[in-house]
Amino acid sequence: MIIIVSLTYLQKMNAQLAPNPYAGAVYYYDFGQGDENPATIGPQLPANITSYKYSTDLCPDTGQYTIARHTNISGCYGNSWVQIATDHTPNGAGLGMGMIFKTGAHLPIVFVDTVAKAFCPSQIYEFSAAILNLTDKNYCPGSSNVPIFRLQVESDDGTIIALKQYQVPSYYPDPPYPLPWWRSAGYSVDFTMPANVNRLVVKVITASSYANCGDAFALDDIAITTVGPPVSILFDNVPPTTLIESACFQQNKEISMSGTMGPFYPDPALQWQQSTDNAKTWTDIPGATQNTYTNIFSTPDTFFFRLTGSDASLIANPACRVFSNNIEVNIDGLPSGYKLNNNSPVCSGNDITFNVSGDESAFIWTGPNGFYDNSAFPHIFHSKLSDSGTYYVQIFTQGGCEKTDSVHITVIGTDVFAMPTDTLVCLGSPIQLNASEGSKYQWDPASNLSSADIQNPIATPTQTTKYLVTVYDKSGCSDTAAVLVRIKNKIPVKAMIQASDYLCPIFDSVSFKDMSTGEISHWLWNFDNGKTDTTKTPSIQNYSTAGNAASFTIKLTVADTSGCSDSTTHLLTVVPNCYIAVPSAFTPNGDGKNDYLHPLNLYKATNIKFRVFNRYGQLMFESHDLNSKWDGTIGGLNQPAGTYVWMLEYNDEKNEKISLKGTTILIR
Repeated sequence: MIIIVSLTYLQKMNAQLAPNPYAGAVYYYDFGQGDENPATIGPQLPANITSYKYSTDLCPDTGQYTIARHTNISGCYGNSWVQIATDHTPNGAGLGMGMIFKTGAHLPIVFVDTVAKAFCPSQIYEFSAAILNLTDKNYCPGSSNVPIFRLQVESDDGTIIALKQYQVPSYYPDPPYPLPWWRSAGYSVDFTMPANVNRLVVKVITASSYANCGDAFALDDIAITTVGPPVSILFDNVPPTTLIESACFQQNKEISMSGTMGPFYPDPALQWQQSTDNAKTWTDIPGATQNTYTNIFSTPDTFFFRLTGSDASLIANPACRVFSNNIEVNIDGLPSGYKLNNNSPVCSGNDITFNVSGDESAFIWTGPNGFYDNSAFPHIFHSKLSDSGTYYVQIFTQGGCEKTDSVHITVIGTDVFAMPTDTLVCLGSPIQLNASEGSKYQWDPASNLSSADIQNPIATPTQTTKYLVTVYDKSGCSDTAAVLVRIKNKIPVKAMIQASDYLCPIFDSVSFKDMSTGEISHWLWNFDNGKTDTTKTPSIQNYSTAGNAASFTIKLTVADTSGCSDSTTHLLTVVPNCYIAVPSAFTPNGDGKNDYLHPLNLYKATNIKFRVFNRYGQLMFESHDLNSKWDGTIGGLNQPAGTYVWMLEYNDEKNEKISLKGTTILIR
């Protein structure tokens, strides 16, 4: 038989096909079965069955034939052949072969066979064959030169019993070809079986063929069938379209069926038949001779039933009967032959997939975390560690037999969490991030992090940032979590104090100035003298050093409108003497005593200017720095001993300008 090339399509199709309608034929030739490889070539036909020469080419040459499942996939003879899309009798495994041949001169006999059967005299039979013209209709449009084939039945002495000729045109529709497009290509001739004839010779002959309108053909399903009244059967108590009744063997279900045969025979008789090999061979059911048949089924198997009929005088001979359609009873055993598959182990966060391969019809899955699914292909998206465990599946056959099986799923890796949860921070303030434990870490973005590959980096974001952390375990699995750090303010808060650094004994006062940055709205001063203040500009503070206090620590805490805050301290050091003076002499000899000339006790002076002149009025030294001192040299050269004039200018703590002048003696 000729079938489609696509195995996937074939498998889907076979599930819906009835058994071979020629299974009840008195004689049947179908050129055998192939395999799943569509390129397989069938074996050579027996000797003397055809006058054509065998070829293993999918595109046989003139006078040659091949046995194949299809016409050439890539197209024969410039794609002038139509590719066969399905076989003539799509049933069973769907792997049937057909005879593909190209006619040649003086080769009329395409097929011939001798049939020796127990034919019934005077019985009417039909000789039939399926013949296709493979030439595309576009290669001979409008031509009247149509190939002619003859179906011929002879007795074994050569007497012609019946013959009929048929024109076989290229009538294929345009692709894609509708299914089943072989059906209209069947040809037949009826004949009445003569008495005293033991053997028949059946022939398929090319009466004429024309290259311009077809010289390539497919032949299939050559049969002799009994002609008689129509016979039909159906199941009782179910919809009339039901072709298959299914049940579980444990149910011991009683199934009944009924049939009818049209009027034809003078003394009609019926006989039910059963097949357990997919309707290939049939046996009579003893005693089943009524129009109904009932049986209790308790053994797992597939049973086909049909009703045969004939005249009572001939009913004992199956070759004299007509046959009904076939119906199927499928008694299921416990589910078997299935396979449970899954992709375990999986990394946490990846999808878990299951599937059941087999012919079972229904499934119910259950498992951890309330898992439920009723398909053959369950799916768990974005798995978690808690999805590890045993999953159970109830498997049901079409007939209702049930079996429970299980698979174990292992989810490896880590369910990652990150801390803190989404949080607010002040601009410029650091925050420590933290992830669940793993063997490797990767934070993103890496900017403004103390490190991007540790478990707990310090983040100092300059804007609202979502940090994503990927944590890997030892097996290489990974998962991710995120922390959103929101910035509360636009300008960072920085507390700063401007004030004198020193206190003079025994009593002194200091003014403080807030130099903080940010949108400051709150201040808290602690002056370490028992007083506090909450204003931006506090009053002047008084300090008594009579208690031998060495220093005072001033603290300022500020906060902005968003609640962000900062603190700073300022140290007031108590100095022993605040009387400003310049020494009257100094000895720059490097002994560590009185080696420098500079003003003393300028703790609260500002805008300092100190200058030293020699007796000729030349400037020896100038300083604007409290800590800068003259060492008695110019450009590294020692200046001579003698009297030098100094001049000192500064602003006192009241910001009044003070000018002093005097002399000092450089002693060497």
